[in-house]
Amino acid sequence: MQKDKDVEIVNIMIGIFCKRKHRSKNGLCQECQELADYAKARREKCPFGDNKTFCSNCKIHCYKPSMRQKISEVMRFSGPRMMFSHPIIAFRHVSETIKYKRKEKKEKNKAQKAQQQGEDNEK
Repeated sequence: MQKDKDVEIVNIMIGIFCKRKHRSKNGLCQECQELADYAKARREKCPFGDNKTFCSNCKIHCYKPSMRQKISEVMRFSGPRMMFSHPIIAFRHVSETIKYKRKEKKEKNKAQKAQQQGEDNEK
């Protein structure tokens, strides 16, 4: 299930961050565990279900600002490091991001063309 996969990836990223930044040796520190629990709860309640994109691309931001800042910091730190510890997951993320951005660009262009045609028809 996509939700489980998303939660697992976030937990991996938080683990990388915690191990390197907080020097935790046995699991996550309390702060990182709270962030992991919060991320899991938010993912479980996501209104898009299995059709969701990455949170950074989402139109709805359901994280509290403080937690959003923390998860952003974790992802900025852990993302590049995922290439070494989990290259398949990292590659998949990059390819899905590119696909999403292409799709968004096509939809934006289609909307602009429709708007231009509507304006031309009014003249």
